[in-house]
Amino acid sequence: MTSRTRWAWLGLGVVGIASVLVFWIFDALPFQDLPAHAGLIALRHRFAESTFDQRFFVLAPHVGPYSLFRFLGEHFAAVVGPVGAVRALATLPMLATPAALLFARKRLHGDPSPTMGFMGLVLSFGMMTLLGFASYLLGLAVMLVCLALWLELLVAADASVSSGATNATGATGATGAAGEGEGTAKKELVMAIAAPMLFIAHGHAFLLFLFVAGIATLSTGNRFERLLRLRALIPALLLAGYVAWLERAGTTPPGSVSVSAGNLEPHFQGPYDKFTLLITPTLMTRTGIDFFIGCVVWLIVVSCTVATVRKLRPEGTTGRALAPATATATTASEAHTRALLAGAVAVGVMFLVLPHTIGWFGFVDGRLVPLFLFLCLMAIRRPALHRWLASLLDRAAPALASGMATIALVASYRFQHEARGYHEVLASVPAESSLLNVPLDPNSDIFTAHPFIHYDKLLLTERPAVVSDIWFHQGSALYPTKENPALRLPPTYTESDLHGVDWSTFKLEDWNYVLIRTRPEASAPIIPQNLRLADHRGGWWLYRTAL
Repeated sequence: MTSRTRWAWLGLGVVGIASVLVFWIFDALPFQDLPAHAGLIALRHRFAESTFDQRFFVLAPHVGPYSLFRFLGEHFAAVVGPVGAVRALATLPMLATPAALLFARKRLHGDPSPTMGFMGLVLSFGMMTLLGFASYLLGLAVMLVCLALWLELLVAADASVSSGATNATGATGATGAAGEGEGTAKKELVMAIAAPMLFIAHGHAFLLFLFVAGIATLSTGNRFERLLRLRALIPALLLAGYVAWLERAGTTPPGSVSVSAGNLEPHFQGPYDKFTLLITPTLMTRTGIDFFIGCVVWLIVVSCTVATVRKLRPEGTTGRALAPATATATTASEAHTRALLAGAVAVGVMFLVLPHTIGWFGFVDGRLVPLFLFLCLMAIRRPALHRWLASLLDRAAPALASGMATIALVASYRFQHEARGYHEVLASVPAESSLLNVPLDPNSDIFTAHPFIHYDKLLLTERPAVVSDIWFHQGSALYPTKENPALRLPPTYTESDLHGVDWSTFKLEDWNYVLIRTRPEASAPIIPQNLRLADHRGGWWLYRTAL
């Protein structure tokens, strides 16, 4: 390892630590869903001893696509509390994504450079990080590892046929990246264990893995031998089928009531809105700096991908001019690249045709943009890059990662003033109260997305209470009893996009308190006469119902 390489690895560690500090050194979190996860972790953690929570909720956990997230959250909470748990959960993708890219690059192309670790840090920030999609981002990192293992298995399957053919003639043939004569049984066993882990990490990431893995299987190589290796995915598919049976329509836990899944009608965006999603892998703030960084990322990724495609040899070329071991590694690397590029193209087509939301499940197409970039980064072959392009990649990646970490730290510091007052206002809500959350303006002047929509859930981290918007599904493992006032909210109620309230549609007698969020400089909101101001700090207005 050269001195320059050692300094690069040291720099990766420093920038990684700075990136992680975003989740730990500030009190107020701008990451939209994390306050909600903190509240749910606290509720589940005390559920067995809390008769108040048992009155309004049923806890019914079972294995499924969010099991890993719940398991980690529970154990983190036992050590650092529920808020500390979500900080730890948000930290995991920030560590896992660069590690997954480094792992994939090393295994697929023998690339020992830390450059892709920096690129992983860059793409660990962005809109989905700000939305608080920590479980999906962690699942995506696990998916990249599983995909690398799957591609190794496919090349090993190709090599087993080649080895068998050459051995039959008494010659010694190349056996791919796995080494001459090595079978695929061990790799199949590893995949049989890894794929179920991906499923319990995140169901959407698992489905994307199946899609990309299927494309990779059919895109190149000996397709018959590759299709046979789909048997390694049988345990994961059986687990997914079992969970689907548990979640079959109409099934509700004992003591709970059925909750409508809502309108699952897809919503499609126009071409311009779809185009703007391309910048979301680095978009967090309203400064414009992360927008510029995103443009640079796209320029570098596209340039390196085009250079790689241009230097790909026709499939079947054996590289006789190279030493046998080098030819074998080169052939395997090119096979991986072809499969990854085919997967990237397929993901790009999915991005174009998928809706933006399907009922409550949002950002459907936007979730594919980072995956597209990850696949391209995994596909790049360094020997195909011109010296200046390789130098640009190696020099720009640390600068981009440092820039994203700096922006996130500075923006989070400024956000603290914008969020001020929530501790004091929530402290005014006594235990075993019901709280209706009405975030009239949940947005930030600093960050994009809606960072304030779930701050009411932080009440649950301190004391038992019932709040107005809990996710009732397998992911939270929580379901409502018939006494839960959330069942009587108007169908139009949504915390993320209110902008106005028709108070006549709410049954205020169900709620002891009403929490309203406005901009800190805004005047008092217009409220019904039967609400009395209990506390006001910054943009937080707490009202007591007087019924």
